[in-house]
Amino acid sequence: MSCMAPRFGEGTAATIWSLDDSLMSANNIGVRASFPNVTVLAKLHTIFATLIFSVALVAVGGCEKAPAPTFHLNEVEILKQEKASLANGEHFDDSHDDEIRNILSSLFGTPDQPRFPFLQGDEDPAHEFIDFENLEWAAGRVHSDQDGKPISGLYREHCAQCHGITGDGAGATAAFLNPYPRDFRLSKFKFKSTPLRRSPTDHDLELVLRNGIPGTAMPSFRTLPDEEIQALIDYVKYLTIRGQMERMLISELSSTEGKPLLDMSHAEDGDLVAALAKIESTDASTDRDDDVAESDESRSAFEEQLDYLLNELYFEGPLKRWSNTEDAVTEVPPVPESIRTTHPDHSQLVELGRELFYAKGNCAQCHGDTAMGDGQQTSYDDWTNDWIKSAGVDPTDKSTYQDFLDAGALRPRAIRPRNLRLPVYRGGGRPEDLYLRIKNGIEGTPMPAAATLSDQEIWAMVAYVKSLPFEQVVPQETK
Repeated sequence: MSCMAPRFGEGTAATIWSLDDSLMSANNIGVRASFPNVTVLAKLHTIFATLIFSVALVAVGGCEKAPAPTFHLNEVEILKQEKASLANGEHFDDSHDDEIRNILSSLFGTPDQPRFPFLQGDEDPAHEFIDFENLEWAAGRVHSDQDGKPISGLYREHCAQCHGITGDGAGATAAFLNPYPRDFRLSKFKFKSTPLRRSPTDHDLELVLRNGIPGTAMPSFRTLPDEEIQALIDYVKYLTIRGQMERMLISELSSTEGKPLLDMSHAEDGDLVAALAKIESTDASTDRDDDVAESDESRSAFEEQLDYLLNELYFEGPLKRWSNTEDAVTEVPPVPESIRTTHPDHSQLVELGRELFYAKGNCAQCHGDTAMGDGQQTSYDDWTNDWIKSAGVDPTDKSTYQDFLDAGALRPRAIRPRNLRLPVYRGGGRPEDLYLRIKNGIEGTPMPAAATLSDQEIWAMVAYVKSLPFEQVVPQETK
């Protein structure tokens, strides 16, 4: 019998919510009873009885070690590539699934035992942004020492329930959240100091972890020690790079003509990084045995495949994308004094921002004439567009994308423009934060970079946006 940990069934969960509602109702009407309500006591009795019964089952049945978690294959990407490159109804050979799993496992390990492809050993540039000890700390099962200090499992403890073990944004709670948790595999991050198509800095990711994202289910982790925050940052980058590499491998399937991506039999112990190091340190022209020409030909093909996958796809792709991110940071000019509401020129700055909002900035197209987010309502973010743009998919007709749902996609939801009348700023509410959102745009969303606005105009837009929660709502045509 497998381990039956105490857990609530649907009936008990309903009892808890009902109990919570009872207590909240009592608080709302100012009830201060000397004795607990009989109904509340009955509900508490039901909960405790369920807990005792669950513990008894464990005691009687015993426990067996649960199977180790695995990284899920990106079935949605596979289906998307099949629709793009194969005839209707055709599929890639199933052997490619295991092949991709084996390649990724060799390079990145498993959720319990991570690896990282430091292709150049101690000199590898990835050491600048990935600390392997942090990966080991964040990976694995949740485990602490006698003093309560975490030994492993930071990601699983704080992040996996929403973002998933694989970082695919499909954790246990994902379908119930709006917006959905971030799928790291596309390597797109909304709130950052770098331009579109550039990876965020560690500081960008730290701000999200420490502050959370207001208006979403992403909480603040500001109570975590600095070193734990950094371990989670490194692990998010690890999952992102792994996910990028997986997508690149899947995209290669359309050009293999049924042949393997890589003949793993030539990699000793399945270690591709060690195999590449051996190849690069050996002079192929002097290390061949003339008696094994056929074997040499096979190995030569393996070397070419490996060089392509690691040096061209991985090194020139995901690795370089995360290198030197600090060099790409957008410099924010000094905040003008007139941004202060008490400054004599503040009203002029706000008026300029209002004019830009409805004209040159074209903000009303999405945010609406009232700036309440009631403009364009049928756009999707890049995480959804990534698959709904496949041939034959209509996001308003479930029958056209049921196969994607079966593959693990989350139901498509149109992205709502921000209601700027509410002072809830997901990427931060400081003037500097809003400057970056306007200047650089918001990656993965329809919010574009303001390429045609000057710094002065952007600050005017910031001033106007900050004033909107306090401005009377008047339709633009009456202004």
